[in-house]
Amino acid sequence: MNVETHKARDAATRVIAVCDVIAQIVTGGKDSFLADVQAQWAAEMGLIRIGEGVAKIPVAIRERFAEQPWRQIIDMRNFAAHQYDDLDPHRVWRTLTVDVPRLRAYLAEVLIPGV
Repeated sequence: MNVETHKARDAATRVIAVCDVIAQIVTGGKDSFLADVQAQWAAEMGLIRIGEGVAKIPVAIRERFAEQPWRQIIDMRNFAAHQYDDLDPHRVWRTLTVDVPRLRAYLAEVLIPGV
C-alpha cells in the first residue's frame, strides 16, 4: 500500500467513526435535536471533524472518486467553524440525516475498497 492510499484509508476510517457518532446524536429525532443546544453543538463539531478528515484524503485520491462533493464537505467544515452563529439547525439536521449517512456509506463501500 502506498503512502497516499494509506492516508486515504486512515482519513476515511476516521470520518466513518465521526459519522457513527453523529448517527447516535440524531437517534432522538428532529424535535429532540432542535431543542437540544448541546446536541447541536456536538453535531456541528462532528461536521468540522468530517471536513478535516476529508481534507486529509490526498487530492489525487479525491479526484479519482469525483462522485462526492469533496469541496462542499470541506466548505461546510469552514462554515461550521467560522460562521457557527449563522448555522440553521434545520439545515444541519438535514445534513446530519441525509448527507452524512450517504458519505459514510460511500466511504465504506466505494472509497476504502477502491483505494
